[in-house]
Amino acid sequence: MQQRIEEIWRELKRKVPLEQIFYLSLVLAFCQNQRKEKGKITQAGVKEVLERIQGYNLRVAFTRIFQFIRWEILDDKDIEEMFQIEVSLFREYLEKGGKLSELFQMIFAQAGKWDVYVPTPTEVRKLIVDILGFHKAHRIADFCCGGAGLGLELWKRLTIRNKEVSFHGEELNRNLCDAAQLYFSAYEVPDGEIEERDILTIPDTAESQSYDIIVLDIPRGQNVTEVYDEKDPRLLCFNKKNIYSDWIFIQDVLYRLKKTGTAAVLVTPGALTRVNEEILREQIVVNDWLEAVITLPENLYSKYYAGTELLIFNKDKESSRKGKVIFIDISKEFKRQGRRTVEITEAGLLQVREIFVHSWEVKGVSAVCSREQIQKNQYSFKPSQYIQQEDEWEFVSELVLEDIAQITRGAQVPKRADVVEDGDVYFLNIKDIQEKRIQYEGADKVRSTNSVCKGKYRIQKDDILITSKGTAMKLAIVEDYPPEAYISGNLTLIRVNPEKYHPYVLFEYLNSRQGQISLERIQSGTTIRILSNASLQKLKIPEYNLEKMREIGKGLKENQTVFYREKYMLEKQYENKRKHLLKELEVL
Repeated sequence: MQQRIEEIWRELKRKVPLEQIFYLSLVLAFCQNQRKEKGKITQAGVKEVLERIQGYNLRVAFTRIFQFIRWEILDDKDIEEMFQIEVSLFREYLEKGGKLSELFQMIFAQAGKWDVYVPTPTEVRKLIVDILGFHKAHRIADFCCGGAGLGLELWKRLTIRNKEVSFHGEELNRNLCDAAQLYFSAYEVPDGEIEERDILTIPDTAESQSYDIIVLDIPRGQNVTEVYDEKDPRLLCFNKKNIYSDWIFIQDVLYRLKKTGTAAVLVTPGALTRVNEEILREQIVVNDWLEAVITLPENLYSKYYAGTELLIFNKDKESSRKGKVIFIDISKEFKRQGRRTVEITEAGLLQVREIFVHSWEVKGVSAVCSREQIQKNQYSFKPSQYIQQEDEWEFVSELVLEDIAQITRGAQVPKRADVVEDGDVYFLNIKDIQEKRIQYEGADKVRSTNSVCKGKYRIQKDDILITSKGTAMKLAIVEDYPPEAYISGNLTLIRVNPEKYHPYVLFEYLNSRQGQISLERIQSGTTIRILSNASLQKLKIPEYNLEKMREIGKGLKENQTVFYREKYMLEKQYENKRKHLLKELEVL
């Protein structure tokens, strides 16, 4: 059935806007469910169905959709014929006992596939319904509901325990509100509503603590900074000038959730670690409202390739869970759905359910952490910072990077006009770090009078350079007798105090699997990874006997120097021999 709908839409979209196909398909399916007789469904026939609709909200929604549809498109015989085929398909499905809610589910799924709107992926909906579906609730809400598929699936599961669950949906797009109202009626929800609302507006105080369960899939690709309004009751503890909109959404959920309520919120990874909203994360941890954070695979949403994190809030945890948070990472549990999107595997879904229910700790997958552990990580909600990897080794140390090194972020990248061929100093960027060495040959050059040429940005021997911004992490250590060179803001300079640690020992640690895991944990960002000075300063490093470490570090440096020297000689010897042989070939 789903495939046949897709085939019809593929033909229609050559001549008809996809949004028109979506809304007209909804209307035709709704009407076919109301009218049992066969024959064509015309504009006049749809009006007859409209006049018979009971219920003010449904009538208003259906009327607006009716007015939105461009009925003149049916004057084209080919288009009218394709829609009539779709009508026959709907009738056949309903006559065989299919439900209107199931038919709508297929239409909404097709609309999501063709990017009419951005639905919550099917497997993610299943996961949220399984996690929250065992609660007993009286009032539930779906914010930014789109077609309301997530909220309605949860509502259906909850009615198993309580037949009188009311449903409230909210959506900014009026057309989607109306579409959701039709979907709502197909589920035959006896008590509820779909409201047009902008969550970024300050709520009425009467809305505080209204719902037992709230679900929210924050709109993708629309996270922007908003000016903090001190009158907003959701942000009473906030103290910054600006706030990212995703945290207004999260705070709205917590503000409107009952004292005994639970919620599921889908966010992008930046919300878990941004310094700007640290005080809000701290408040949640102090109040003990965070129950779980689940890292899902990337590329779950069509056209939006950032990662997805599922936050589970619970204002009234079971006694065994109080003061604890479950961190889960199933980012590798996916299978390819198309060229660009993936879906969560059944094994991944089962794993999350089992871990969540039993609070299991599974190496490489999950960790159960105390509030104190989260506090030590500046209230980061990032699961990978807490989950021990399978190939990770443990070490006991209170030593952090700022105890033994000076950490400096590079200079702002100069204007292209500042980069000149006859520059007398190098200006290093990410591209100039290759295979753990600095490649000066292709580096940009600037004049030594340029503003980027400050002493604190100049490299010297034994400095460690690490990418502070980029898609991949790179490291290099400055060898003896470097030319005059300065680093850009995409690089960070770690200058080790040799009286406290050996730079080559630190370099080897940072390049080790253990070091890479530790660095990945403190990175923020999604596609572009950010490594801040503040997070580097708090990076734990192994403690060693200083004299022994100096001896080993000296050996590591000598070994590297010999390796690069002999490698250079061998490459030169190879090239000379090659040229000699080719010269002989020319004589023949």
